Amino acid sequence: MKETATDFQKTKELNDKYVLDLVNRYPIAFRYGVNELLFDQNNKQYIDFLSGVAVTNLGHSDPDIIEAIRLQIDKLMHTSNWFYSEEATKLAEILIQNSFPGKVFLCNSGTEATEAAFKLVRAYAEQKHIADPIIISLQKSFHGRSVSGISLTGQKKMHTGFGRLLDGIEFVNPNSEDELVAAFERYAGRVVAFIAEPILGESGIIPLTHGYLNLARELTAENEALLVLDEIQTGFGRTGTLFAFETLGFSPDVMTLAKGLGSGFPIGAMIVAEKYESVLAKGTHGTTFGGNHLGAMIAYETIRIIQTRDILSNVNSCSDIAFSRLRQLQQNLKIIKEVRGKGLHIGIEVSVPARPIAEKCLEKGLIVNATGDTVIRIMPPLTISSKYLNDGLDILEGVLSEFQREQK
Repeated sequence: MKETATDFQKTKELNDKYVLDLVNRYPIAFRYGVNELLFDQNNKQYIDFLSGVAVTNLGHSDPDIIEAIRLQIDKLMHTSNWFYSEEATKLAEILIQNSFPGKVFLCNSGTEATEAAFKLVRAYAEQKHIADPIIISLQKSFHGRSVSGISLTGQKKMHTGFGRLLDGIEFVNPNSEDELVAAFERYAGRVVAFIAEPILGESGIIPLTHGYLNLARELTAENEALLVLDEIQTGFGRTGTLFAFETLGFSPDVMTLAKGLGSGFPIGAMIVAEKYESVLAKGTHGTTFGGNHLGAMIAYETIRIIQTRDILSNVNSCSDIAFSRLRQLQQNLKIIKEVRGKGLHIGIEVSVPARPIAEKCLEKGLIVNATGDTVIRIMPPLTISSKYLNDGLDILEGVLSEFQREQK
């Protein structure tokens, strides 16, 4: 059926009338997608360099995911956590087999995974009889939009307008080893956890160095504090390994997951190492929808696909292409200040506001994300072909060149 030019306007009018206006949306509504391509209501094609913010890691309309959904819907979608679930236990098993020994709490989102981790840390402090516990977090971090999530987030813009946030959180600058050591010394006997994204995403793709994370591991171990890694964005192949921590030489005590876990279906998880799996007792935390039959099956199938196809090798080969081209472009365009990241988790810091660049890319058929005010974030599906990767980079190069000329 041929789409009409008024389809988007109708969608926008209904949105403006009935949907709470909390997001600065781009003026497009998508109708369908195929792997690395999305199509709007007028069938215009776009190359997807966003993946729903690192969610649709397997691209759009993956046939194995569609078949898994069809088969599971025919059987069962939800019964509640009052009963055992074959699908949830299979998902928990494959998560533990591919991360570190421990147990899994299944929930619905990254924010809920963060909330579970926050409550676990607080419960751990209670069990250690620490009256005024301190959690160390990072400036420029992002850990979700619940009250605990924004309290852990090191961005002032996330804190304003909600009154007093939660106490007991100390912020240090990312990759500043001196600040990290000083914080542990200043709050000696009170630090119960250090939480960090291996690569800070929302503030503009800022990788933490191996040295910094290894120091964090040493300090948490020495102080009997928990090391919490937020792999909500970096997990499930985004950086070239299933989890970013795999390249560090150690595992965390707690890991939060979501986004790419469900291939677009909302699901999250918290993994807790064996040593701390009894901190949260029965009845101290829960969820209605977390680990439901459908979501668990989709997540299990997502991990199975990543393991059985050449997806991680594709991430690494496409990453080489992208970084090579972008760093060459950086040499040619002064507007580009830095290119950073790992795998297909890439940030391009520019010397002008990023939003107009993203808008111009969208006009030309490329979806990128503007974040951290002056950073273009690139997160294509892990299944992207080299053809569409290069086509998208061609569009981005043309747009950045336009903005470079306007600066003269």
